[in-house]
Amino acid sequence: MASEWPRVRISEVCELIVDCVNKTAPKSEFPTEFKMLRTPNVKNGRVDTSNCFYVTEDTYLKWTRRATVNKNDVLLTREAPLGEVGIVKSEEKLFLGQRLMQYRADQTKLDPDFLVYSFLSPDLQHQFRMHEGSGSVVSHIRVGDCSKFEINLPPLTTQKSIAKILGELDQRIELNRKTNQTLEQMAQALFKSWFVDFDPVVDNALAAGNPVPDELAHRVEVRKKAHALPDFQPLPEHIRNLFPNEFEQTGEPNLGIDGWVPKGWICKPVSQALIVNPKVKLSKGEVARFADMKAIPTNGFHVEDIIEKEFNGGAKFQQNDVLLARITPCLENGKTALVDFLKKDEVGFGSTEFIVLRGCGAISYPYVACLSRLDSFRQHCIQNMVGSSGRQRVQNSCFDSFFLSLPKDERLLTSFDRVCKPMFEKMTVSGTEINSLAKMRDTLLPRLISGELKLNKDVA
Repeated sequence: MASEWPRVRISEVCELIVDCVNKTAPKSEFPTEFKMLRTPNVKNGRVDTSNCFYVTEDTYLKWTRRATVNKNDVLLTREAPLGEVGIVKSEEKLFLGQRLMQYRADQTKLDPDFLVYSFLSPDLQHQFRMHEGSGSVVSHIRVGDCSKFEINLPPLTTQKSIAKILGELDQRIELNRKTNQTLEQMAQALFKSWFVDFDPVVDNALAAGNPVPDELAHRVEVRKKAHALPDFQPLPEHIRNLFPNEFEQTGEPNLGIDGWVPKGWICKPVSQALIVNPKVKLSKGEVARFADMKAIPTNGFHVEDIIEKEFNGGAKFQQNDVLLARITPCLENGKTALVDFLKKDEVGFGSTEFIVLRGCGAISYPYVACLSRLDSFRQHCIQNMVGSSGRQRVQNSCFDSFFLSLPKDERLLTSFDRVCKPMFEKMTVSGTEINSLAKMRDTLLPRLISGELKLNKDVA
């Protein structure tokens, strides 16, 4: 079947192949409608525009003199990392940051979705590395070689059929990812409301007519506005009554809101409230589940690539532990994961650059996972890194100086767990389905792109 399809250079079937402007565009200090795409935005066949840098219109016009970025353009990262691919599905005003190539298919010859799947295939990924430039510490593809890649070119109808099959799998994967994102946001919002902003305490203080410290005046205004919303839902009375109706001052500046915490709550550093790097046994040479740093997500908690290998050192963990990247730039990029892929009492291991966090007592994994994503906690870790530039690490002592305010009444932590645990369980189910769908797609993709797997004529 493969021999029936012509082999063509990518330049023969694209109407546009453009390199980025090879210098950094000046960023805007405020949001605009103009977004700069960078290599982290291009991954796994998708172009994510949610965390782009903004620029002014003048910068946008200068950086798009060669070409604008249109919907269905395919992007390739030339280095750092090499060979990531994504297709633009947004109609926003985008432009290329450094180390990106832009391909626009001639749609009379080449389907854009077929192109992105071709680029994701082992065939093209091998070609990218065969064209890797030499003489540089950083792996890269030379710009001049970016128009020389060769792809199989079946009839356009066949291209569309192949893209449809693979695209439907990717749509189901993306739906699961969005579901998990929504569930995480819900859990994170509840965690922040109860244990960081202390919204129920503010509400109780207002209801009781108790004074609220001046430092919390902005929270009072936020709560008043929230109460005025038509869809506002107060906490059930049995949960609201677990919160006090007063605040008290502590001597720890990074605790609570400017040192104010709910009256009667306990103040503990993370190192005492949680178990940091719990001691679990795994013998050298024993085969166990392994997760490396690349498998840890920058968004969400689900690890998408687990392998088995012999233990030869690294961070050891068990089910429901939380993995926190301890090095730059992984910590800044948000790499965090929940271990949801082990059996009870099973031990796994991973990179030495993980810190393992585990709940203690009434604090269970939903609390730990939400804490690990809390901006103030991550910034504290980043600010207390130690080491040379570009390879700094979080030390365990960092957790001695970040304090948590915890309720004496453990029923409140149990209530949080009861609300959030089903969300995390659903994330695990969705994550498992993501893994299954991704394996199916990755199995089908090279066979379809090469022509090894023949399609039925009625596939459209």
